[in-house]
Amino acid sequence: MALRLPVALVISTAALTWLVSPSLASAQSKESAAARRASAALEQDYTHTLVSVNAGLISLPAANVCPRSRTSCEKGETSFSLGVFNQYRIGRFGLGASIAWAQSLLSGTAPGAAELEREHDRSYFLVEGQARYYGIQSDKWEWWGGVTLGAVIIRDAWTVASDRDPWADTAFVGPRAAALSTEGLAAGLAIGGEWTVAPNWSLGTTLRYASWFLPTEPKQAPTGDSASLSGRVDMLEFGLLVAYRIAL
Repeated sequence: MALRLPVALVISTAALTWLVSPSLASAQSKESAAARRASAALEQDYTHTLVSVNAGLISLPAANVCPRSRTSCEKGETSFSLGVFNQYRIGRFGLGASIAWAQSLLSGTAPGAAELEREHDRSYFLVEGQARYYGIQSDKWEWWGGVTLGAVIIRDAWTVASDRDPWADTAFVGPRAAALSTEGLAAGLAIGGEWTVAPNWSLGTTLRYASWFLPTEPKQAPTGDSASLSGRVDMLEFGLLVAYRIAL
């Protein structure tokens, strides 16, 4: 009886190894094949797709930001951004679309009674198409230039102390802020580079300039507040990205 358990254990382990080994080998084979196709697509300009996630900073260096009133403005602001980009590439040309969200790094006071402790916050949402041309290619690096066109939505929000620090856990219906959205057109130019660190993976950087064309007259909220940005706004964006390449 003492010998039966070890023998059974050895037999079971051998059987399990025999069953699992083909599956692992098959998965590794498929992964290697995908990696080889991705490398060939990059080196020989085959058709492939590229999905990237990027993080960066959006700056409005010359914008008149007016969070309190039209006569109380500040020059410029900087926001933290996150985005996803999907590209279909044929040879040296790429065509894709991106979605990005940005949050202002600064929040300021807003007009109102002192006991309300009103604050103003701002965020951005961008949906854009992008066309690229990869003009410079080396063993591991690629450099490109491109154009972007899309839409930008700016959300101004005003809160009071009771919105930020509710005194009860009761879930009230409706938003906890007075919000105002401003929509506009976004068009720009971009450059960037990508460094291949593995057959399917690359790291990169982007630098972009764009003009936002917003309504010349700022929208007004029912609370009497007005949108903090209007007219034409210059935007600069610097970002770092991680990309995954899939050969077709």
